[in-house]
Amino acid sequence: MRTKHKKTAFTIVELLTVMSIIIILISLLLPALNAAKRFSRVVLQKNQFRNIGSGLQIYESDFDEYPDSDALDADTPQAAYCGAMKLAEVMAGQDALGFHLDSRLTIDGKDAEGTSLYLPDATIDDENLRSRKEYLERKDTRICSLVDLYENPGTTTFSEPNDVALLCDVFRSVRSQTTGRKMGMPVLYYRSDTSKMSHDVTTPGNTDNIYNYLDNHTFLSMGLPWEPTTMPPLYQITGNTAGEEFYKNTLDEDPPIPRPHNKDSYILISAGWDGIYGTRDDVYNFKD
Repeated sequence: MRTKHKKTAFTIVELLTVMSIIIILISLLLPALNAAKRFSRVVLQKNQFRNIGSGLQIYESDFDEYPDSDALDADTPQAAYCGAMKLAEVMAGQDALGFHLDSRLTIDGKDAEGTSLYLPDATIDDENLRSRKEYLERKDTRICSLVDLYENPGTTTFSEPNDVALLCDVFRSVRSQTTGRKMGMPVLYYRSDTSKMSHDVTTPGNTDNIYNYLDNHTFLSMGLPWEPTTMPPLYQITGNTAGEEFYKNTLDEDPPIPRPHNKDSYILISAGWDGIYGTRDDVYNFKD
């Protein structure tokens, strides 16, 4: 006698149940995966800060001081060659071929004699290259330019040339206007003035402040690359006082009197995952 085998299969109810369980598991895992991804980026960003810090230490050894971060160009005050731009020049040079040791850290890229040190105006020969130094290893440089970030930087805020070099963070939060590739936001750089004594949160314009919030303010005033009319919180006037957010975020709360973190050196700021300076996910070089 032949035995009949009964065919078995999932019912629709069983399939729907399994699918529902899978969807629930995915919904539980996604936040954890996103958090892990963000954490890994923060670790990479802190590593970039450490590498930048090593370069700045070597620069300080060469020149007996950290590079200036003042936003006013020595020759053309309207140029606002700011801390972020000067950091990029020191780390990689304005043309990404290395920092020229004769540079005055001005937007024109010239030495004290008026000779152009960087492309496109300079003569890049053996003598020029021998005068270069890389304070940041090439693998760690993430150079972009102002026109990568903003479609029309304009000349009212920045003088020519508009294609100013910037050192970007590791977060791919914005798309290049020129190449379409995903890239990070510029690392902001502020140098301390060790001759000053204050960190006045209520009066950011205090001339005795160790840090000057204006060092990157002209760049911040250009707004968000994807929405130039919207200013980041680090720029926005809070409590009717411009710069208040910068001093709040850099305040070291341990001393009995207000003092900033890194009062004897410098502050580096990454805009973090969202690409907006002044929000909770910003990364600083003094926070664990």
